[in-house]
Amino acid sequence: MEELDTNAPNMEHVGLACPKCQPTIDFNPSNGHRVIEHIGAHILHDTSVDCSSEPCGLCLRPAPLCKIVLKKARGRMGKLAIDMKLSSCPNLIKFSIANAAACFETSPCTNHPMKCPYCPKLNPAVWSYNFRHHLLRFHPSIHLGDHRSLWTSSKLEKDGMKRIWQHRHKQPKSHRRAQRPPLIISETHRAQLVLR
Repeated sequence: MEELDTNAPNMEHVGLACPKCQPTIDFNPSNGHRVIEHIGAHILHDTSVDCSSEPCGLCLRPAPLCKIVLKKARGRMGKLAIDMKLSSCPNLIKFSIANAAACFETSPCTNHPMKCPYCPKLNPAVWSYNFRHHLLRFHPSIHLGDHRSLWTSSKLEKDGMKRIWQHRHKQPKSHRRAQRPPLIISETHRAQLVLR
């Protein structure tokens, strides 16, 4: 069996796809939250996914094979962002962590990479849907009740993620702007420069 080099630089991907769905579901790299949502539905509802292995929120590979490294973003607010140079995942894409952590009716998934407060500072991030398993595996002395809010889903999220799971094989339609025919201007209404 070939070993994966988790320290190898990230290669540019040709196309993003769900590793579980048949027929293949392709992802649009410019819509990172939809990737997280689809993969999150597998983590929550797919019985073939081993959640104790802390599957990656972008590709479902076990935690040691993918690593998401967080860094402080530029600017005054200094929110967390993904360090694209140090992170490695076949489906690695840019997305807003703050948006990924928020639950809305149109976008219910809150799975997002986060820093574990008990791991060394330089350790890779842990996906929020995996945080309970992470605590059980690496920090068994930590009381789970203190962090229950990080993996407990609201009714809105539960219902939304169940709906996403049930409709996972439907490809979202691309929303292209309607192409209008070019505006035709008659010769009598056209402004022309007079050459002198």
